[in-house]
Amino acid sequence: MKFIKNITYIILAVVLLGSQVVIPDFIEEAQAESLKDLRAELATLEKEYNDKQHEKEVTEAEIAAAKKEVDRISIEQEEIEQEIKDITAEMETLKQQIEDKNEQIKEIIAYYQLSATGSDAYLEYVFTATDFTDFIYRMAIAEQLSDYNDKLISDYEDLILQNEKKKEELSNKTIELDNKTKELEKKMKELRVELKETMEGALSVEEEIQVLKDTIKQREKTYEAYKCEETLEYKACLAKAPQNELPVGTAFFRPVVSGRISSNYGYRSFTLNGKPYSDFHYGLDFATSHGSTVYSIANGRVVATINAKSIYDNDKKKKKICGGNKVYIVHTINGKDYTSAYYHLATINVKVGEIVTYDTKIGTVGGSPGIEYWDNCSTGSHVHLQMGKGHYLTDYYTYSGFVSHRMNPREVVNAPALGGSFSDRKRKY
Repeated sequence: MKFIKNITYIILAVVLLGSQVVIPDFIEEAQAESLKDLRAELATLEKEYNDKQHEKEVTEAEIAAAKKEVDRISIEQEEIEQEIKDITAEMETLKQQIEDKNEQIKEIIAYYQLSATGSDAYLEYVFTATDFTDFIYRMAIAEQLSDYNDKLISDYEDLILQNEKKKEELSNKTIELDNKTKELEKKMKELRVELKETMEGALSVEEEIQVLKDTIKQREKTYEAYKCEETLEYKACLAKAPQNELPVGTAFFRPVVSGRISSNYGYRSFTLNGKPYSDFHYGLDFATSHGSTVYSIANGRVVATINAKSIYDNDKKKKKICGGNKVYIVHTINGKDYTSAYYHLATINVKVGEIVTYDTKIGTVGGSPGIEYWDNCSTGSHVHLQMGKGHYLTDYYTYSGFVSHRMNPREVVNAPALGGSFSDRKRKY
């Protein structure tokens, strides 16, 4: 019983905490520790990218087909509506014709009755052969006209019933087409969600491929310079190059001199491009004036840069890159390894492999929608500081790995509370 009770408590705890657990977008693959492993990682990522491109093309084709079907249905609905109008007009004409024929029948009957009444007068005189023939002829014509009008009215009434039935069928068809349109619009909405650009902080597969290619070039130089086998773990090879060791650090500082905290690490709700969103924010946002200097938060080495402006300008068919220009720096502070990332930069002032200190200018603040046109997920000038434990591109090689090693920047970077302002990089709050 005690065992079952403990299990119950564990299950309850998991349920209560479930809404607070953040699951990485996809499980991190085995860490690539050597140059050979890194090349294998690149090949895997390139295959993933090609697969994603194919999925994207298929999805876009499905959206196009659904839209084409919606357009076709719209035209068919317009034709049905016109047909219903024509049928309604025809029914009104038939009703009027029935009324006209009824009037004609009344006149025929009156004429017939008058002829019959007139026959009494004929009895008082001697009929001639011509008079009698005329009398018989008028009666026959009257009866024929009456029968003909009765048939016309019957035919009109049948046609009205047919039109009523057809009108009902068309109305049902319209309802059916409306429902089909709603289903297609729902499908298009779901498909568009699949194509939705990743929100702030996420690297696209294409960006990761470029980062890995740049990293491989740097590693190849290191392995060649220190005559390391490509199967040797990178840190072991790097140990042969003391000049490449990270500068010793003991503290982290804020990335900008002044500003305010505009968004915390964790769950949040916000409005972007006029639409409400809710997500898990992986970083800490420092709002400040556009063009302000962005510093490395500690001593370290630049391991990756993403020049979103260059990517977008070279091929405007590409989607705008959420997060804009980015810089990744690895640090070893008080014996522990960390990685810091800086998003929404207007400019990048460092290169991969460059050694930096806490007062090195790594870029300038961007994030202004009217200026950084290549960045589609920022509502104002700020720098997004994101951090992870371990060294990106050494301990893990994918953005998902970075996210799975995430940490709240506040654990090591001192900053005022949400909405609070600061005017230097070192004062404690």
